[in-house]
Amino acid sequence: KPGSIVHLGAGALSGVTSCVLLQPFDLVKTRLQQTQMQTHARGIGTIANTVQSIVASSGVRGLWRGTLPSLIRNAPGTSLYFYFLNHTKHTCLAIERRLSNDTTRTRLSPTSNMIIGASSRAVAGFLLMPGTILKVQFESSLYKHAGIAGAVQNIWHTSGVRGFFVGAVPTAIRDAPYAGLYLLLYEAIKHQERTIAKQRNVLIPETAVTMVAGVAAGLAASYITQPFDMVKTRMQLRPREYTSVAQSFAKIYNEETIRGFFRGISLRVLRKGVQASLVFTLYEWVLRSTGSREESSPTKLRA
Repeated sequence: KPGSIVHLGAGALSGVTSCVLLQPFDLVKTRLQQTQMQTHARGIGTIANTVQSIVASSGVRGLWRGTLPSLIRNAPGTSLYFYFLNHTKHTCLAIERRLSNDTTRTRLSPTSNMIIGASSRAVAGFLLMPGTILKVQFESSLYKHAGIAGAVQNIWHTSGVRGFFVGAVPTAIRDAPYAGLYLLLYEAIKHQERTIAKQRNVLIPETAVTMVAGVAAGLAASYITQPFDMVKTRMQLRPREYTSVAQSFAKIYNEETIRGFFRGISLRVLRKGVQASLVFTLYEWVLRSTGSREESSPTKLRA
């Protein structure tokens, strides 16, 4: 139906835009996370040194290595996320109306926002897991794939179908809580912004409201889920050394202490904050522009 097509299209547009603009952040983060942090090598492997190394070997264009597999993963991934998010929200709202015997209810509870955000991200993330594998391997310097087809063949010959889903568990553990926390905080912050603006009789542009809420929610959720991002990256890049979630946590902690889990945290937090703000702002802008917001916007049903 038209509403679903609009949500898929809006999600794709926001996903493509954020992916292209922010790819260098992902690339440098992956390079930092792919190797162990040596306590005696402080200053080596820093963000500046990593960027200089990439530019020296591949030029500025090298910072966008892996953009194609990122697009393959993020464009449909963002579309599916918003598609599932929209439909799940309406289902949850119908259930809450039934349970509360209030057919006029328009706001979802914070718990429902967290559940639908987590479930939508988990489903979309699992379906696009092969794209995630390709993306992280292209960003890493540990693999020298000549192209997408060659990478797919190499993964298939090396590990079979399982190779395309390595790290699925830590990815789900990272993405589901991140999306749940993000949506919970995003809706709550937007509601608070509007309440304060109304109390002070100040007119705040809707774009500013969504951008501020997006950045704040993205920063907070990124910090909380960072250890799982590290485990996911190690399992996907070095599967023979990092064989399971529990073993990976233990290995990183024993060899690098708690600091090892937060390698690349500044890049991920910055990228996630900006990306989340950009994605949701573009998404809601498309819905407003097409006249679909009143009928089916996920943020119309506020926390």
